[in-house]
Order: sequence, then structure tokens, then C-alpha cells
Amino acid sequence: MKTSQYVRQEKAIASADSGGIRERWLWGLRLLRDPEAFSPGSSQLKPGRADELTKAAKSAGLRLSEREIRYRLQCARTYRTETEIRHACAEFGDWSALRSAGFPTFEAPEDEPPADHRTQLERDHDHARALVDLIGEQGALFPLRDFEPIVTTLKQLQDYADQQEELTARFVEHGKKRRAYLDRLIQAADYDLSMTWRDAHNRLGDAETEGLDSEEIAA
Repeated sequence: MKTSQYVRQEKAIASADSGGIRERWLWGLRLLRDPEAFSPGSSQLKPGRADELTKAAKSAGLRLSEREIRYRLQCARTYRTETEIRHACAEFGDWSALRSAGFPTFEAPEDEPPADHRTQLERDHDHARALVDLIGEQGALFPLRDFEPIVTTLKQLQDYADQQEELTARFVEHGKKRRAYLDRLIQAADYDLSMTWRDAHNRLGDAETEGLDSEEIAA
């Protein structure tokens, strides 16, 4: 079970200045949806999971009890949507008050989707993974960080491809010049590859090396 994200959220809870209800709720949602936390069909944490979380928090200098974990899970099970947690935050000033009230229910629109417990970084990462799975190997041809498939036009892809081809052509031409110069150096050294660059260059005739000291040696 990975505990690093739980610890990061625990730090956010410790620094929360608005009562900490939402932060604890998000933590509880993450645990509730963690496939490694529960056995299939069970509402109870797997043996040892709570202990892992409390020890991870303690290692980071934070306090977390098994009872607190149960409260957070109860909160996450009670409030599944953004509307519900907003009502809870508005009704109660802080976590202690909401906990003491026993997590009363609030209504939410029937068609409202479940709340997303992920951070923005996690959402971006998961979205990119999903796009790669959808597009396959072709996704590597255009950087997904710059081109969102559902909004990027073919004209934008064409412009990018043209730009990359121009850059590639420049690199190829530069590579040809580099190879030609190296071949002349090897010939001047009588194919002795242990000779230094400078010594081989000095062996080239004046006509051959004219104008190369500042340009080709720096290439």
C-alpha cells in the first residue's frame, strides 16, 4: 500500500485554517477508493492497513489515530458529492463540530457525479495515461503535454510536423559536415585513431583547413 499521498494530504490537513473538514473528507475518499485498502465486498480495512497509515504519519511528524481514520471513512461514505460536502462545511465550522454531530446527511442533485479526490497533478497524469492508451504508439509522435487530442486541429499538427522536419533537416546537414570533417581528420592521421584531434587537424594542408579553425573545430 502506497502511503506517500496520504502523508502529503495529512500535511495539508495539519496546515488547514478553515476547519479541516474538506481536507479530511478528501483523505477519506482516497482511502475509501483505494483498491489495496479493502478486501472485495468488505467495508472493513484490511488487517494492518490502518497501522501502516498511522506509522507513515508518525514518521512524518504527524499524529493520526485509527479512530480518526474511521471518522474520515464515515465522512467519505456519508458525503459522496461536492454539493454534500459544501453543505457540511457551511453548516459546521470545523471538523470537531461535524464529527460531534455524527455526520448528518445533506441532499444533492440526483445526476451529480461522485466527487474527485485526486489532486490536479494526479488528474493530469491519469488523463495523459488515458490518452496514451487511447491513441497508442501514435501518441508518442506528438507531445501530449502540448497537444490535447480532443481540441488540437490537424492544422496545428501539420505546423508542428513541418517545424520538426525543418529542424531535422538542419541537424542532418550539420551531421554531414561533421562526418566529412572527421573523415578528413582520420585520413590525415593515416587512420591512426589514437592521434589527438589537434594533431590530426594540424596535419591537414593549409588549403584544406583554411577557415576551419574557428568554425569546424567548434562544430
